[in-house]
Amino acid sequence: MLKSFTFDTFKLRSATKQIFGTHQHYCALNDNQSHGQSVEVRKALEGWDEKLKEAGVGDIEFNLKCLVAHVLKRKFSTLKSYKTEKFTAQQHSEFSRLCEARCARMPLQHILGEWDFMDLTLKTAPTVFIPRPETEEFVSKVIEEYRSVKQPIDMLEVGCGSGAISLAILNALPQVTSTAIERSKVATTLAWENAKFLKLSDRFTPYNHTTSKNNYLPKELANRKFDLIVSNPPYVRTEEFPLLQPEVTLYENLNALDGGLDGLQIARLVFDLACLHLRPGGKLWLELGSEHPPLVKTIMNLQYEGRLRFISSYIDQYKRDRFVEIEKV
Repeated sequence: MLKSFTFDTFKLRSATKQIFGTHQHYCALNDNQSHGQSVEVRKALEGWDEKLKEAGVGDIEFNLKCLVAHVLKRKFSTLKSYKTEKFTAQQHSEFSRLCEARCARMPLQHILGEWDFMDLTLKTAPTVFIPRPETEEFVSKVIEEYRSVKQPIDMLEVGCGSGAISLAILNALPQVTSTAIERSKVATTLAWENAKFLKLSDRFTPYNHTTSKNNYLPKELANRKFDLIVSNPPYVRTEEFPLLQPEVTLYENLNALDGGLDGLQIARLVFDLACLHLRPGGKLWLELGSEHPPLVKTIMNLQYEGRLRFISSYIDQYKRDRFVEIEKV
């Protein structure tokens, strides 16, 4: 079993009090000083770059522009010279509240309630893991591998979270149908909601299921074989948790990141699952930590010879070895 992690509730309460207390302060200011008046975004931005910097937030210009776009209900890409835009008094108050939330290190994706992944806009939710930019590279690699395949592809995703990986692949490859398993009920529901919103639900079936030894899939899938299995399993070593950013430790479900002592605890379950549920010649694709591909290759050679074969590993945009391709023998 994975070790259970809990949020620092004292920090969360303090952050919440700070956010909403400040929100009330700004509401009072707006009601008393600028009720019904517009405020130029340039003016509304004053001081927030320093506050975000003091809070340890990186890429401040990007964060502020995302918040401005959200408040104005505009697409990020349509805001060129956004500082000349204007807020209503209500929008100014909302912008200030969101900036305070970001200063409390709430993830930008949770503040906005949605996030772009590949060509899709996905709904997000607190405690549901937010895919990182490198995962887009991982998905792109899988899509390119199967783009020229004409016959139907039956895919399984292990640990689908918000549905980002499956839905991006379904959106790009009409010949694919995806079955997904996810242990979090909240995430399973969110993945289904995203599939319906994106009109991909006819090719996407998520199950709330916790994979464990000899209980790899729900009973309904016990006899299923798949052409392709994809997974971005938890791969952070337990000892690395103190090094994680506050956005992760305070606001995300740490069980979605905990890969055990060597970061491969869940990946090993996926290996066993693939032996049982991947068709011969089918592929298993994994996104892992940069130290893992050589270990996976060794594990395949020593423990899975005659069942699974290590094909290759691939680097991400930061030149780190991250993505692994394995074939069922």
